[in-house]
Amino acid sequence: MDLTDRIQRDPNPLQKLIEVIPGFSGYMEREERRGADKLLREFLADEIDDAGQAIERIATKWSKAGELDYLDDLEEIAGRLRRAGDDLRFADYGYSGFFDLVKINEDDLHRFYQYDMSLRSFIADIREDIDRLAEVEADDIEDALADLDESVDDLNEMIEEREAVATDLAP
Repeated sequence: MDLTDRIQRDPNPLQKLIEVIPGFSGYMEREERRGADKLLREFLADEIDDAGQAIERIATKWSKAGELDYLDDLEEIAGRLRRAGDDLRFADYGYSGFFDLVKINEDDLHRFYQYDMSLRSFIADIREDIDRLAEVEADDIEDALADLDESVDDLNEMIEEREAVATDLAP
């Protein structure tokens, strides 16, 4: 029997590697966690980008209508929202104390992912504030901008605290 026959006959060579090489299983788990974290951060950052594009559409609408009084405020909020998305998207893979662990307590892992779900909830709240701002009457723009501003601040704080959550979970 030649090598090709032997490889094709073996249904799961990766599983055999995992069983034979000490520590390989833990390495695979760490890489899976890192990959999942990256996918999740990309997804959330894309949602933030979509919210930023909605703000840009409002700015364009206001500009065309000659409503220029609040454009600077809107652009400042949009800039903070873009930074939030970038901070999340390009966060250090590091959370090293967390993701380099070979074994992670399932409850802690669940807590970390619950935190990420709350980030998604904050992003949804921002989208609601943006939708409200898009439909608001001129007399209510200031209040709607203040609500959006506060929501973006809350999101930025959540993103900053995400690393602290990961650090807290590390031994």
